[in-house]
Amino acid sequence: MKITDNKEILSRTKELIEHHATGTPSQLALKLGVSERNAYRILEYLKGSGWEIHYSRMQESYVLND
Repeated sequence: MKITDNKEILSRTKELIEHHATGTPSQLALKLGVSERNAYRILEYLKGSGWEIHYSRMQESYVLND
């Protein structure tokens, strides 16, 4: 099963993004219980699904584009 097929992980990632609480990519991986590479895969999947997100250095989190 692909990591992007896990609805719980996708839902948790979306929640963290909406609350500006992902942290760095390595912190996001720890919060999700996945590898850093899989965290990047999840983010790319969300971007490909229409989520307009970017990493904010100021907030140290992935956030929705304004």
